[in-house]
Amino acid sequence: MIPHRTLLSLLSLPLPLLLSPAVPSPVALTPLRQSAMLSFLQGERLMERRLDRVATIKVPKGVKEESLMGARSDQNDRLAFTFGNKYLWASMSGMAHYKQLLVVSIMSPDATAESLARYPRTFRISRNKPKVVHDVTRGSVSLSVTAYSYPVSDDGEPSHIFEYYDRSRRLHIVWHAVVKEVSLASGLQTVEAMATSFRMIADPAAQFTEMSDRPRREAAERARRRELAQRTLAAAGLGGLVPGRPVLKDGVYVEWMSDPEPRYQLFVPLGRVRAVSAQGGFPPRPTPPLVTGGGGQTTLAGSIGWRAFREGEWEFSNNEDAYLPLEGLSKMFAARYNDPGEVFYYYVATVRVEEEDTDDLLTSLQWFTRGVPEVQRLWREGALVRGTTPLPPRD
Repeated sequence: MIPHRTLLSLLSLPLPLLLSPAVPSPVALTPLRQSAMLSFLQGERLMERRLDRVATIKVPKGVKEESLMGARSDQNDRLAFTFGNKYLWASMSGMAHYKQLLVVSIMSPDATAESLARYPRTFRISRNKPKVVHDVTRGSVSLSVTAYSYPVSDDGEPSHIFEYYDRSRRLHIVWHAVVKEVSLASGLQTVEAMATSFRMIADPAAQFTEMSDRPRREAAERARRRELAQRTLAAAGLGGLVPGRPVLKDGVYVEWMSDPEPRYQLFVPLGRVRAVSAQGGFPPRPTPPLVTGGGGQTTLAGSIGWRAFREGEWEFSNNEDAYLPLEGLSKMFAARYNDPGEVFYYYVATVRVEEEDTDDLLTSLQWFTRGVPEVQRLWREGALVRGTTPLPPRD
């Protein structure tokens, strides 16, 4: 049995120093006792995890399985592997709150100091009153600890972020743990143990090369999509559109937006209905629109929106969280429909040119225009806003 005072003196030593033969040991430790002491001092129980096909590392059992795997290569100079243990009830509001959150990153050979100064994108931890309580550099290795209050409750939870970086091995570890789960002393020993267990299986050099070329490829793809959309608009007689200046073509208004990203919007005015009072009020909502032609019911390509005077102000709105009319269309129809006693309805669709999953909405306008006659018929028959008498649009 190791005497109590001897154990306390051992606990006060950093793990690398404890194991150094240059440090005189106050008690002779047999190999079995050394192994038991090492396991005790390392704090958290560790379990080996594979980091894709490139590395292995032992991480605390408390951080569960890897998550957010789709975000591993979100940053061009790191492969980030994320493990977490959430608070169940606190995370039900939609925002994740963690007892522990660990991100192990393999950095690219040309990773910059600026990149390292930022946490990985998957490491989203709110901190109140952060304070650095430990900051040590030994050769290529740096280890720092930040103490803070984690706002998971009204009073907050005392917590630490342990951040470890070994430049020679391109290993970056950032670990949030609430004190109730991991103490400062245990966390320091555990992060060292994690780093010691790290093994590179296959250097992901080819993956980093592909990742570093991604900005160029993405820029080329954005340019291709813009050119394709503009060619399609030109072929429809809508070349040279100027942002903020909608053009009417075959009963459809078309507006182009370039900033902050290229979009085009297709807009068809449907008509008006009487508001609940001459002073406006809550507008009648459209029923879920369905097109019945073409051999069956299909949802509309666009959405039904409205402009109404409500609670002392005018508003454009819709039921579907769809984009509101662009600047030029908004100004045009705000000037045309300004009677509080009426609600104006329209049919609209917006295309984010650079963000579409396929080219389907960039090679033709028929995906929208072929459904317009049916939408207009439903409007005239009162099927889009039930219980009202549809009035034609103003010229």
